[in-house]
Amino acid sequence: MKLNTICTAAMFLGWAATANAQAINESVCGASPGGLWSLVGAGLDSAVKATVPGSTITYQTSSGGLANVVQVQNGGCALGMANDGDLAFAVSGTEPFKAPVEGLTALAVLYDWAPIWWIARADFAEEYGIESIADLAEVKPPVRVAFNRRGLLTSAITLAEFEALGITEEEVESWGGSIQYQASGEQTTLMRDGRIDLLANTLFEGHSTLSQMTDAVELRLLQTPDDVAEQVIETYKLKPWTIAAENNPGGNGDIKTVTTSIILFAKGDLDEEIAYQVTKSMIDNPANMAAVSAAMERFAPEGMVGQNVVPFHPGAVRAYTEAGLM
Repeated sequence: MKLNTICTAAMFLGWAATANAQAINESVCGASPGGLWSLVGAGLDSAVKATVPGSTITYQTSSGGLANVVQVQNGGCALGMANDGDLAFAVSGTEPFKAPVEGLTALAVLYDWAPIWWIARADFAEEYGIESIADLAEVKPPVRVAFNRRGLLTSAITLAEFEALGITEEEVESWGGSIQYQASGEQTTLMRDGRIDLLANTLFEGHSTLSQMTDAVELRLLQTPDDVAEQVIETYKLKPWTIAAENNPGGNGDIKTVTTSIILFAKGDLDEEIAYQVTKSMIDNPANMAAVSAAMERFAPEGMVGQNVVPFHPGAVRAYTEAGLM
């Protein structure tokens, strides 16, 4: 009876602390106004409202993770979203940063299931016997490649994978091929129209662009060699990933690649209670985060701690410790 009384009292005190928490009114820097990050921002706002009534997390548009590091450092936003590679470059002082950015901390991994896809036209892959991106360096075919736009993490990673194989843009041109840099939508159109042989991009499994391309042309996914994956994982703090056979529109089995993570971050001097409540809100209300898009259906508290790019904020550590996740 005494134990039950103690547990009940502890539960009541925890509820009372949350109920009496001061409303949080902060901004989060994301990316474009209509993209996935804006939906994730809406989910974050919903989760925080559910835990701390009267709160508002305002989504602020931005050009992406690199810009968000600057915004958070300058106080333009209390919270920011960034790729793991963006934060890795920031803390190491790698271009475009002129010096290491100090004091960045993580609150949570928002998602880490946006792997790099190397997608080839099946007829091209079959003609030249291409099964892995390493085969390109051996065969030297006249391949027309489309990477994502310059300045984005995705194009930096895919270029780095080429460089790990000793492939340069000049060399591709010497084979009779070409490399161009296009947004995701244009990449899809180019593949559908037969104007490229290979594209590389980050995509969610089951993304609509995959079906749009397969409706027009037979595709084949290319493997990423382990040594190439290891190099970009080290540089960009990525994770290994396998696209399962059932999610492979090319029908050539499981495909090894790497995946990127999106991390919610803040300066280390963010008020500890705010960091705690924001993190706790996502732990306690995962359905609010998962409901914003089919792409977020995998969201679960267990995945929020899966990063080692920057240290976790003390307030986030407290929330994870209480939840038994850290």
